[in-house]
Amino acid sequence: MESLQDLPRIGGKTAQRFIEHFGSEEAAINAVLNGDIASISEIEGIGQKFAISLVHETRGIIDGVTLTDFLKTNEAVNIYKQLLGVIKQFASTGYAKDKLNIYIPYPSNKIDLIKKTQSSIDHYKEMADVLGGDDNFINQLSNIRPLKSNYTTGKVRDRTILTTDENVYANLKKKYGGFVDIQFITDPSEFLDIARGYSYAITDDYLDIDYPDDIELEYVTDLEKLEDWQLIPEKEITFYSRNLSAIESSLDIIHRLRSKNFLFFNQLDYEGLKNLRDTLELIDENGDVTTGTDPEIDRLNKIHENIDNCVLKTVEDANTKLDRCLEESKLTLSGQDMLRVMNGSMEIQDLMRKEIYQSYQSILKEAKDSISNELELEKQEKLFVDSLFPDEMAYPIEIDEIQVNALKQDIIRRTQKKKVEHKREISRILHEYHNLIKEMVYYVLDFDVGFAIGRFSSEYHLEMPDMIKDAGVGFVKGRNLFIQSKYGDVTPIDYSLGNASCNSEDNRLVLLSGVNSGGKTSMLELLAQCIILAHMGLPVPAESPEIGLTDGLYYFAKSKGTLDAGAFESTLMDFSVVADDSSKVVLVDELESITEPGASAKIIAGILETLSENKNSMSVFVSHLSELIMENTQCDIRVDGIEAEGLDSELNLIVDRTPRQNYIAKSTPELIVERLARKTSGEEQAFYKRLKDKFD
Repeated sequence: MESLQDLPRIGGKTAQRFIEHFGSEEAAINAVLNGDIASISEIEGIGQKFAISLVHETRGIIDGVTLTDFLKTNEAVNIYKQLLGVIKQFASTGYAKDKLNIYIPYPSNKIDLIKKTQSSIDHYKEMADVLGGDDNFINQLSNIRPLKSNYTTGKVRDRTILTTDENVYANLKKKYGGFVDIQFITDPSEFLDIARGYSYAITDDYLDIDYPDDIELEYVTDLEKLEDWQLIPEKEITFYSRNLSAIESSLDIIHRLRSKNFLFFNQLDYEGLKNLRDTLELIDENGDVTTGTDPEIDRLNKIHENIDNCVLKTVEDANTKLDRCLEESKLTLSGQDMLRVMNGSMEIQDLMRKEIYQSYQSILKEAKDSISNELELEKQEKLFVDSLFPDEMAYPIEIDEIQVNALKQDIIRRTQKKKVEHKREISRILHEYHNLIKEMVYYVLDFDVGFAIGRFSSEYHLEMPDMIKDAGVGFVKGRNLFIQSKYGDVTPIDYSLGNASCNSEDNRLVLLSGVNSGGKTSMLELLAQCIILAHMGLPVPAESPEIGLTDGLYYFAKSKGTLDAGAFESTLMDFSVVADDSSKVVLVDELESITEPGASAKIIAGILETLSENKNSMSVFVSHLSELIMENTQCDIRVDGIEAEGLDSELNLIVDRTPRQNYIAKSTPELIVERLARKTSGEEQAFYKRLKDKFD
């Protein structure tokens, strides 16, 4: 499949949405082929149902088999979906919950696909036995998501690339224009003005001039030969920061599995794992340098964050001191000073300035020292502080905002330079791991798919069945998963039919009779569960299980009431498909409800006779008409029975859930009537006793 439109259900507009979401057509195709239903479902206008169908149909084309090739009825599909629901409870990631949908039961001619799944299960079950109860491990798994690829890398506003070469400009503009400003310089005189507008500038045009201190300029000989991580380190870092939680959790999962002596993702050795983890600790989820990584960056950031409050507070304190100084000052004039004032050769203000000059300078020095000490300024930065206050005495003392901004810009410029150096080194290291990281995260996500099956198998003590020749099913202590997952406890059942070694007679056709609420339907569900799971390549809820592979499962649930003529005809047409000679399992729950008992018995007998002619088929029919059915057929049919033995002290039926072979069990409605009589009183009780007397 070379293009998206080669896949089923995808036209031109849908293909475009796929490409926009995954970043490329190749990535989109791989998502479908790998069964990444979770990511596909995130595409605008594409829901989970569409995603599952797309993946199933695509795999159907590749494998040559679809879900309904084995599951022949809607009821069989419903049993399969319920089983998936039980398994999905053990998936920690949304990715795994969705991808479990790719596991389908295969017909016998796809035994290679069944065995492929079987071969991986023991390994995952072993892992689940060790780590399935580790809550921290499960929580780490739940943090992992498919990698985001459709994010936007914000434009770097404080950096620019300058060039005087028109071709270089065009190429860089096309490649990096969305990430950083690319400037084409036609007049060298504008070079410094443009560079001054950014915290950091990179150029390939060396000008033999003295650059002012307020310009941070980096010269390189060939801009086009630089790697992405050198020019725009944020581009690589953004990929990691947007996916930081998933990547770090994946690294933790790998470390944890290796600590338990499981070989896992050997593409990344111990040294690489440590190097990657150490490097990721240098960036935060915003793609910035992590606080504590570089003491100098932390110091500069602290200055920038605190300078305004520090200066404001210092000026307030200085004016308070100046007020106090003025209040305490006294002006004493000599005779000569009085004469100078009187003849206009000296102003009274001059005398006042002269009187408090030393105090004023002392207050300014204390203010400058306070700012320098509180912000922990270095020698070069203190030069800005010396210019923060005007040379002329003024009241109140005011700060020079131009100089404050100059200090801020110097701090920003130097911070950005340090950050660029850090980000380049971080980006250089992470760039080497980019493709490996993509592989690693999806490797861990796929691990959760298998691990969910392993936990499912471990929790319910499932066993891989022996694949036997010819039609047959047999097991010991089988447990209905739907009941066990809901109630936590279930009565185990032993059962066999067909060519199973534990079956004393080679009976492929069985009528299952017995008491109401005795477990006949649950027994039928258990058979369907074992058959479906086995054909998926998964273990089954029983001990010593044996299952003969077949081409299809027909499961017919209990009908609700007698059907009208049209529905009756439709039901018979549904059963006509069992007449072919393909190998099959047919499980039917109380078909007699489709019409009156006498006619139902004849119809069931006819269906069983048809099935008896196909040695590759086996069937179990649940029915209360066993005796009538046997009267209408001469073919070899075994009748099994589940019978109630009475009522316990709490008026519950005492039932042996394991069917007795070659035994017609009574439905014992009298026990139900007796229970109602014993649970009620008065007229209602008298009514039920009258009914019970009829049985006596």
